[in-house]
Amino acid sequence: MLKANLVSKIITENDDNFSLEGMIEPTFYNFSDNDVEVLYSVIKPGGKFFAGVVNMVMMNKVPIIFKGSKAAKRKLIVYYGSPIIECE
Repeated sequence: MLKANLVSKIITENDDNFSLEGMIEPTFYNFSDNDVEVLYSVIKPGGKFFAGVVNMVMMNKVPIIFKGSKAAKRKLIVYYGSPIIECE
């Protein structure tokens, strides 16, 4: 069994290769004024996207694209587990 801390990252810019490496069950929440695409899935303002695999540590990268004007509020937060130790 893994032990983990709950952590988050704030994303405010497009990223063609956002790393999920080391994340457990990452979930993206859109606090932006406009839609955001994560791995080609559209997240509406106030919406969320579960991007992980249950009980697995992610190792890949995903594209993140903010839609709408650059002057609009851009805020996407990913919450995830960060493994700290393996235990019996």
